[in-house]
Amino acid sequence: MDTNHNTTLRRRRSPHHSNNNIKSWILLALASTTILTFGIVSTNQNNKLSNTAVIATSSCPHGQERTWHGGHPAQTHPGSCWCGQDEYCMCTPSVAIDIVLYQKRRSSGTTTAFNNSPKSIGTNEFNQNNKDEYDVWVVRRSDTNQLATIGGFVDTGETTESAVLREVLEETGIFIPPHLMSSHGSNDDGGGNSIQTKKDSAIKLIGVYSDPRRDNRRHIVSIAYALEFRPDIMTTNDGSGIPHAGDDAKDVIAIPLEEIGVKYVGEDWYADHLSILLDFKMQLMSMEDGGEVDRSKELYGGDIARSTCS
Repeated sequence: MDTNHNTTLRRRRSPHHSNNNIKSWILLALASTTILTFGIVSTNQNNKLSNTAVIATSSCPHGQERTWHGGHPAQTHPGSCWCGQDEYCMCTPSVAIDIVLYQKRRSSGTTTAFNNSPKSIGTNEFNQNNKDEYDVWVVRRSDTNQLATIGGFVDTGETTESAVLREVLEETGIFIPPHLMSSHGSNDDGGGNSIQTKKDSAIKLIGVYSDPRRDNRRHIVSIAYALEFRPDIMTTNDGSGIPHAGDDAKDVIAIPLEEIGVKYVGEDWYADHLSILLDFKMQLMSMEDGGEVDRSKELYGGDIARSTCS
């Protein structure tokens, strides 16, 4: 009797037990489906990311090693090359601008108000005959503590002339009216029409410097300009009318042009900037009364590949 009763109880429990099993199987199936779906989605996402990584790697093969032979002393430097999304690779030199910022100074003796500025170094003993002389504004680099011309790299989408405007403002605080940066300037043709001439331009091309040995960092091609600082028509951002250090320059100082290559030589200067300054010095002297320029103390004795203007 008890046995039958137990059997009956077990039989009565069976429908409920079966329902519970069905519910468990349903929940387990749903959970499995969810996990499986999530796994598939994750796998697809990982595949997409993986494919993206492959595409990025194939279109920008940064790992492709390149070398360039340059610097001073000249040696082989390892590097790599970036490529565009169109898979076109251009492993080319960087483009920079160097600016010889000079200022005319008329002296009637051994001192001038301009050279009494604390921003000036050097002497005026060379100027005894009331003729025009020049000072060159240069920067002292914060990384090497060497003297250098004002300048920097040209940004993508920027002209070299625009880079001159930007770098001069960043490193010296001088704002140059854009029309003075034209290679022409403006004049009236007599009929009320503005025409372009070189007469009033403040900028002049010195040359192009492309020797791989000129800079230790990388192969850099520099376009060098001479820019005359005219305080009467140019302003400084602090209103003082005197250039001052900004950006990454440690200091901005004025050096008499005659002392460049005589007193300040060799390792005093960063890269081939002494060559750029002496090229400018020769061009300026040829426009005036001639003279000799000692080039023996330049980088590589002045044997730096460049193309200069006459």
